[in-house]
Amino acid sequence: MPRLLFSTLLLGLLSLLNFCASAQPVIDLTEKSIELDLWGKNSIEYLEDLGRKVTIDTLLGDSSLAFKSTQHHLPDFGFTDAHYWIRFRIRKQTNQSINWVLQNDNPMINHLNLFLINEKSGSIFKKTVKEAIPGYQRELNVHQCAIPIDIIPYETYTVYVQIKATDAKEIQLKLSETHHFYNTYFDELWFWTAHIGFVLCMIVVQLVFLLVTKERNFLFYILFLLGYLCIAIIGGYGIIDAIAWPENEWLKMHGIVLAVVLSDVLGALFYIHALRLKQTAPVLYWLLLTDGALPILLSFWIFIFPDSISANVYASTLMFVFFCLVSISCIVSYRRGNVSAIYYLFGTIAYFVGIFIQLLWTLSYVYPNLFVINSMHIGSMLEMIFFTWALAHDYRRTREEREGTQRKLINALQSQNKEISEALVRGQTLERKRVAADLHDSLGGTLSAMRWTLTSLNTGGLTEQEKQVYDSLVEMTNDAHQRVRFLSHNLLPEDLEQEGLQVSIEKLIEKLNRSNKTKFELNLNLAERPNKKIEFELYNIFLELISNVLKHANASEVYISLESLNGFVHLEVFDDGKGINGESRRGKGLYNIQDRIASLGGTWQIESTTKGTSVLAHVPLT
Repeated sequence: MPRLLFSTLLLGLLSLLNFCASAQPVIDLTEKSIELDLWGKNSIEYLEDLGRKVTIDTLLGDSSLAFKSTQHHLPDFGFTDAHYWIRFRIRKQTNQSINWVLQNDNPMINHLNLFLINEKSGSIFKKTVKEAIPGYQRELNVHQCAIPIDIIPYETYTVYVQIKATDAKEIQLKLSETHHFYNTYFDELWFWTAHIGFVLCMIVVQLVFLLVTKERNFLFYILFLLGYLCIAIIGGYGIIDAIAWPENEWLKMHGIVLAVVLSDVLGALFYIHALRLKQTAPVLYWLLLTDGALPILLSFWIFIFPDSISANVYASTLMFVFFCLVSISCIVSYRRGNVSAIYYLFGTIAYFVGIFIQLLWTLSYVYPNLFVINSMHIGSMLEMIFFTWALAHDYRRTREEREGTQRKLINALQSQNKEISEALVRGQTLERKRVAADLHDSLGGTLSAMRWTLTSLNTGGLTEQEKQVYDSLVEMTNDAHQRVRFLSHNLLPEDLEQEGLQVSIEKLIEKLNRSNKTKFELNLNLAERPNKKIEFELYNIFLELISNVLKHANASEVYISLESLNGFVHLEVFDDGKGINGESRRGKGLYNIQDRIASLGGTWQIESTTKGTSVLAHVPLT
């Protein structure tokens, strides 16, 4: 017990002597002390521990260790292989229940220890990140933190802060009033949370687009967003470290490296596909593929030799090289006809400007505020907006290209169909000419010979009954001869090719009115002549309808109307005959009419009663 008391008194005496020798000004903490930077003042000193062997006992016992004023040194110490001690004196000049925290804003710090020495009693209080606030920060090594400072009002304390870092040393310490710290911290945390929510929403939106459009661009972008999400979550506020691997020091140290490698690989695949580099720039295609594969190999070097290179420098170098390659690829792709590449370029620049601003803040060239601290998040959200715009443009372009290809295919098929139809019309024309010639020359000649043979017979010796049979034969032969002549002349009249549909129908009706008991009334009004195929098919439809009237209707009057109106040819045939029975409706003639109208892209309808039949057909002129 006496030995412990002696040690305590000795430490207190040493601290008092050290205080007197330093003669440091005291930082008074009052109700107005909201936030104080612990650098660049005479009241704040630092010690560079190159051997990394200095302890608090060494500092209190060795008066040869000389601290230097921070007023003459920037807070950036680069990658020196050293630990650092910061020393200052504070005193609480108020009885109000106000507390302060020591706030570290540099995410590169591995370990931070705080020593409070009461100059009056000589008592030493040690605090570490185990006592940091918020609570989930207490197991962290590479994240911002804040350690509460518990001091008695109106008593002076000497504060020693020990900083250890294997990466870039940037001293960013503050004394912040506790409520102010929580307010600013939660502002930043909410901003980060909103950013993560924005990324998740973008992933869901792109997933919906992928399911709807089946476009591979959206699949690669989803993978790219997942890679970025890993960086944002692992590098943000230590929540994932505390939840996923609270005891795993290796993942705490190298998790960001793994996330950067994954993001780099997925980003390279996305840009290669989105910028169509394989077609537009093969050299850049292979460079980006190499850039995506090389980090996988280089990362093993960091895992095997962890102290040989800074993980953050490695990650930053990868991102810088990736940014340069992607920017060049966007420009080349745009110059070679990929319009959406300009949106990818804008998005990439927005993201890396955010990273650059954050780098300037880390190096103390920019004063931190809510937007500076979250500049990378803001840049990434702008990047996602530009990328979504680019993907929409890509999809619209792809759809237009497909529609253009389909139109060309349809036009080619229509052209082929037109050629086939014209060939069919030519074939049918030749066949009809041949059939008409055969009817006229062969069957017509035979019937003419029969007529002459019958008329040459001597009917004087025939009985009355035989004369009746003879007269019937002569009448049937004459009728058959007239029908053959009618068919041979109208199966394909020369007028149809030379003068068109209207003239052919007029001449046909004129012949019918001269040689039939049925009276035909005609109304023709064709403003323009249809093409040969439409004329040919309409003439056949007209012949079939007239033939049906003559053979089956027993009509006394037939009304025919043929006119063009609003791009259509309208054909109407109405008779006052006995109508069409069920068996006639199933006849081949009506099916032929239906097929011909369908081949022209037209429509038709037929109405029949015992008082007559009406047929309406509508055929487009084009």
